[in-house]
Amino acid sequence: MSQRMDKIFYERNKTILNHAETLFRLKGFDKVTMNDIAKESDVAKGTLYLHFKSKEELLFNILKPKLEEFNHKVELIDKNENLTRDKIKKIIIYGFDSDFFDFTKDQFLYMHKLFNVQYHHELNSIIDKVINNFSLIIQEGKEKNEINSSLPNNYLSHQLMHIFDPQIYFSLVENEKNTKESFVRNTITFYLNVLSIAN
Repeated sequence: MSQRMDKIFYERNKTILNHAETLFRLKGFDKVTMNDIAKESDVAKGTLYLHFKSKEELLFNILKPKLEEFNHKVELIDKNENLTRDKIKKIIIYGFDSDFFDFTKDQFLYMHKLFNVQYHHELNSIIDKVINNFSLIIQEGKEKNEINSSLPNNYLSHQLMHIFDPQIYFSLVENEKNTKESFVRNTITFYLNVLSIAN
């Protein structure tokens, strides 16, 4: 492909992904067809299939950069904050405001489709990077005597990742009519207590 054709292909990719995300959010993954996405993106159905072979591939390509951005932000917070307490607080606050959490919350019922097909290995690989970054922060906190928990780093870092499980959010915020702000505040208090860090 020439540079010009590469650019056209890339721009069309972006357009399709943007329209697919909008449709998934409005209607839900299961109710959107490839035909809907082609029509909304103003491309022929055959052209759409040249870019993406399935709705699952579209869902994966929407989620992946959001997850990578979440990991990048965790790394920045780790670099820019000194106290472990402040790192954890900022990670939790950012996490619940992130595109990653917002999208997985909206598409929670359909996320299993990605972990049952060929994309699960790549997604798990990125999630493992996030969890490893959490583990490094926790280990440093222990070495600086800012964390007093005797629980293994691997356990603590996985539990921090599970905080962003949309099902917990649905149960405690949307079903119980709590505010997002109080949920985030309570989540910070809970996790800092797990780490034995004063809030």
